[in-house]
Amino acid sequence: MDAAVVFQQQCTQNRDDDTLYLPTWTVDVWRRLFAHAQPVSVATGDVVIRHGEHDRALYFVTRGALEVTASAGRHDDLGTLSREHPGSVIGEIALFDGLPRTASVWAVKPTELLRLDRAALDTFAREEPARALELLFGLGRVLALRLRRREARRNR
Repeated sequence: MDAAVVFQQQCTQNRDDDTLYLPTWTVDVWRRLFAHAQPVSVATGDVVIRHGEHDRALYFVTRGALEVTASAGRHDDLGTLSREHPGSVIGEIALFDGLPRTASVWAVKPTELLRLDRAALDTFAREEPARALELLFGLGRVLALRLRRREARRNR
């Protein structure tokens, strides 16, 4: 299925989870954003993001499934944080703060992604500043929900 269609469907319907929620985005808007992204294919078991690496790219999951694992410190293993499916985004924390990755992400089955690096996002923002602002607020919402979920898990 077309990645733009996947995201348009997921991002207008799933307000109750940490899926990117952009209800006014059409398939055409997603296609314009994704024109700036690079396709990435990963096999089962391949690492997409490695904890501690420096990279500010954001990834959009278009097919397959990923597992996110992390530790909160040297001796505090949080294990599996989530499973991400088509319509999900990963890499949002490092996109915002430019610091090393806080989690590792690997494919649990063959997965297709679109990788949007910071320079490509900047280009999109120059072309469509209002849409870029909507995207950033949507990513901020995803980040906030994930941090709240992680905090709740840590407090159990």
